[in-house]
Amino acid sequence: MGTGLKAMSDTAWDNLGVLFGALGYATIGHQILHEWCTPAPSSVSIWFVGGFLFIYVFWFLYGVRFSRRGIWLPNALAAFLQILFAVIILTKG
Repeated sequence: MGTGLKAMSDTAWDNLGVLFGALGYATIGHQILHEWCTPAPSSVSIWFVGGFLFIYVFWFLYGVRFSRRGIWLPNALAAFLQILFAVIILTKG
């Protein structure tokens, strides 16, 4: 199995990172839409959202440090969506 993993190019890994990151965006985006469309107060803890924001920012910085598009790009977009998610939760009270 290790040989097969090394056979893939760095570009292929970066592209897969962005592709699988899109699954994360879709998940966060779905939750944002649900919060936006639901008039009831949010049941999501701001600490939960903030914790994931912290993790996304860390991995974004890690990807920038090591010049890995497959890491920094998905995590930059996820961090942006988490900020949007936090704003929606906070405005709902």
